[in-house]
Amino acid sequence: MAITNKEINLKQLDNELGAHGLVADFNDASAKVITVAGGSLVTEAELEDAIKAHKAVFATPTIAEKLASVGLSIDDLKVALGL
Repeated sequence: MAITNKEINLKQLDNELGAHGLVADFNDASAKVITVAGGSLVTEAELEDAIKAHKAVFATPTIAEKLASVGLSIDDLKVALGL
């Protein structure tokens, strides 16, 4: 188990470790708890080293995705703007 306050992209971190499975509790942003899934061959030391080296990357949503998240489309926006 490792505890960190770093920004973590869990899927990316798991892939960096060979996609064996990670379990995390991010309820406390200042003490994110990450552990390897049962049956994983990843050691605690490897997990801690991977977290230290990890640089989280998150995909930026497109305008269409942002609009869709509030129930709108690009066409809706065009109509609202009179275009």
